[in-house]
Amino acid sequence: MFNWAIRYCCEWPSYVSSICKADLSSRNQKNHTARLPNRKILLIANTAWNFWNYRQAFIRALEQTGAQVILSAPEDNYSARLTGRPTIRFIPLRRMSRRSLSPFQNFRSFCELYRLFQKEQPDMVFLYTIKPNLLGNIAAQMTHTLAISVVEGLGSSGSAATLWRRLVAPAFRLALHRTHRVVFLNKDDARSFLQRRLIRSNQVSIIPGPGVDTEYFKPVPKPAGPEVVFLFCGRLLREKGINEYVKAAQMVGKNHPNAVFQILGSPDSGNPTSVPAGEIKNWKRNTNLHITDRVDDVRPHLAAADVLVLPSYYREGVPRSVLEAMSMEKIILTTDTPGCRDTVDEGENGYLMPTQNTEALAACMQRVLELPPEKRLEMGRKSRRKVVAQFSDKMVLPLYLELLETIDQP
Repeated sequence: MFNWAIRYCCEWPSYVSSICKADLSSRNQKNHTARLPNRKILLIANTAWNFWNYRQAFIRALEQTGAQVILSAPEDNYSARLTGRPTIRFIPLRRMSRRSLSPFQNFRSFCELYRLFQKEQPDMVFLYTIKPNLLGNIAAQMTHTLAISVVEGLGSSGSAATLWRRLVAPAFRLALHRTHRVVFLNKDDARSFLQRRLIRSNQVSIIPGPGVDTEYFKPVPKPAGPEVVFLFCGRLLREKGINEYVKAAQMVGKNHPNAVFQILGSPDSGNPTSVPAGEIKNWKRNTNLHITDRVDDVRPHLAAADVLVLPSYYREGVPRSVLEAMSMEKIILTTDTPGCRDTVDEGENGYLMPTQNTEALAACMQRVLELPPEKRLEMGRKSRRKVVAQFSDKMVLPLYLELLETIDQP
């Protein structure tokens, strides 16, 4: 195993695939009725919450093909919600820790995945989030399991240049060497992996975004209230730009006391950049922010907002919170970074800004506040049109089914 890993790390392919320039829009129009009767498809993630919040449409699509679906992740409050249908099983992962960097802990997690693949013998496995992608791919290679990696951004590791260069990128190179296919949500991430020789061009598929249910997240009339409401919606991580949002809200609020600034989200104890609870309490006491903990249904909060703000320097794939807001006709303020920039047509449905730049974010907020009400409404409608045309489940799910149809079994 280690011999081929070392040989591959020394290889230097001479080209970067033109797939990063491909336009997938024409393929999105195809209707696929994939049939996968009796196929056993295993999905691995680092939390059951990930399946509940991000994978339900794909899981239903797999069920409709006739496949048997197995979900496996560490247990949390969402584990019980994933069962109850005869075509779905949930297998808890006892050894996987999102936060631990312990070699011993990660070796135990690898062994658990190895035993799972041996016991279940799935026809194919989908690997989501970083640890399943790294450990799961090596386990899949050793058990001759067909693996599809879905790289939905690079997360905290991708925003730390030294960590990425010295540890994470070499780990990806080792893990993805024999992976059947690597799915990226944006061309920037695919290009980065190819340029760093972490994968080969014939492994790459680009499927634009995670998909969003545009009927579930449909526009509704805004309740009576403040004229302009800004909303940050997501985990309270520093890399998501929450500190920049707090500071910009204080700056802009001084000149626009009628503007409202809201936060919807909670800390994430499994992430090292999570905001401490004490700091959040201080925001509640000393700022003009309205803070609400994470909820299962974000739609009422999106309906009451005019602008979704995500000043992220976390390496997003394509941020789902932004797509959900776009589907509900909200203006988008986000950073000019991989994944985030894909959601905004500058000046049409929102504005882009540099990362970690409070003044630039405040300027974008100011631009929105100076717009006539009818212009703000039109920008929101353009958000909806863009997400329906490029990122909806109806556009994305057929690409995943097409991918499954084209995969040859080993």
